[in-house]
Amino acid sequence: MAKELWAAYDRDGNPLGFDLVRGKPLPEGVYHLVVEVLAVTNDGQVLLTKRHPDKAWGGLWEYTGGSVLKGETPVQGALRELREETGIAVSAQDLHPVYVDTWPETAGMGAGSSIYHSFVTFFDPAEQTIRLQEGETVDYKLLPYESFKQFLLEDRFVDVVRRRFLDRRESFDRIITAHFN
Repeated sequence: MAKELWAAYDRDGNPLGFDLVRGKPLPEGVYHLVVEVLAVTNDGQVLLTKRHPDKAWGGLWEYTGGSVLKGETPVQGALRELREETGIAVSAQDLHPVYVDTWPETAGMGAGSSIYHSFVTFFDPAEQTIRLQEGETVDYKLLPYESFKQFLLEDRFVDVVRRRFLDRRESFDRIITAHFN
């Protein structure tokens, strides 16, 4: 299996010109890019996936996310992660940026210090087939947005994903409300 390579960045998102290898510790002050995509159906339901039990935070729920690979932009990484983890294919124009935020190692998912690029996308489930990625996700559910915001508070949801969402809840609300009005 090939090593997964990430590009190295400083805290401000400037490329540092060297590669990082998934699973290897990141040097002090070095970051990599991570994307998260809140996928919402055209009738207002949020797509959640359950993490594979063998992964960190196994058996807990989250929305789509993952590391940006070397050579990808955050948008390309978001499109790839969404397609790989859920089977949902959207275009770059369908991604609505929510925020970019830096999270230190202690607050992340064990992948080192990360710069998160968060997006919302909307899709028609009648035109897409949800397919789970073997070894990554084992189940999915669709919840109305308001129900999702309640479910997110339960212990069955990945804590760090919850915290990032709650920190920017108003931005998510604004994008989702604007889409449906």
